[in-house]
Amino acid sequence: MNRIIGIDIGGTNFRIGFTDGAGNVSAFSKLPVKSILKSDDALSDIASYITSYAGGRKYDAVSIGFPATLNRERTRILQAPNLRSMENLPVTEYLSSRLGVPVFAERDVTFALYYDMRKYGIPPNGVICGIYFGTGIGNAIMIGGVPLTGRDGTAGELGHIPVHGCHEVCGCGLTGCMETVAGGKYLARLQREVWPETNIAETFMEHEGDELIAGFLANMAECVASEVNILDPDCVIIGGGVPNMKGFPRDVLHREIIARTRRPYPAENLRVIYADDEAEKCVAGAGYYANLRL
Repeated sequence: MNRIIGIDIGGTNFRIGFTDGAGNVSAFSKLPVKSILKSDDALSDIASYITSYAGGRKYDAVSIGFPATLNRERTRILQAPNLRSMENLPVTEYLSSRLGVPVFAERDVTFALYYDMRKYGIPPNGVICGIYFGTGIGNAIMIGGVPLTGRDGTAGELGHIPVHGCHEVCGCGLTGCMETVAGGKYLARLQREVWPETNIAETFMEHEGDELIAGFLANMAECVASEVNILDPDCVIIGGGVPNMKGFPRDVLHREIIARTRRPYPAENLRVIYADDEAEKCVAGAGYYANLRL
């Protein structure tokens, strides 16, 4: 079994651990990403931290997940609204040269899907969709065990479906993207502008049944149903921080999804799994991915 350093770089947190491709994670650490990316040379900062973290311990590869779009070859980051200092850099080439081992890069959501498929016993054959509602909306699509990348590497950007009548500016630079009305950014805006007295973690507990929450759940359902109606997947995994918030009404969301899914099929056979939100998920998923590549 290969010994891999798995890394999940988010807009806020940097997660790292040793993993083996079987889901085992050791020496897990979570720290602010700004404590790692401290200079104008982001790749050098990452390489230096990995070397320090390893502390002389041997490893066979490094596998890194980014909240970003990558090129089809998975060697460069194309766009990363929360990691501007890393855009259009030779990530894998530079890091593998500095570290002396293979370095793999993927979207963090793909690593999450690898992990959840293993955890919930979902076979890799067929079409599997992972839709993760966090600050934005992450989406990974697996077809026959292979992640769908698309011609330019940007397939699965479900959060950027245009929403008619929406004028919110998205982090990608466009106006009216789905994630501005169906992601955690929208809940943060509600907390800031409508319910300033509410702790955002208590949103669903304190405002259950409110028409604004009903509209939010409808937008989430439209997002999921859009992909289901196009792909007719064998399974849909719904995860991320939002569906794991206290009091989140999964039963209501499921009804809303079914109401928007074509009948009789795929609605009648739709299989949905709600995944737990785990801190080490993408680090473990990075190990699965790297083990397959190696």
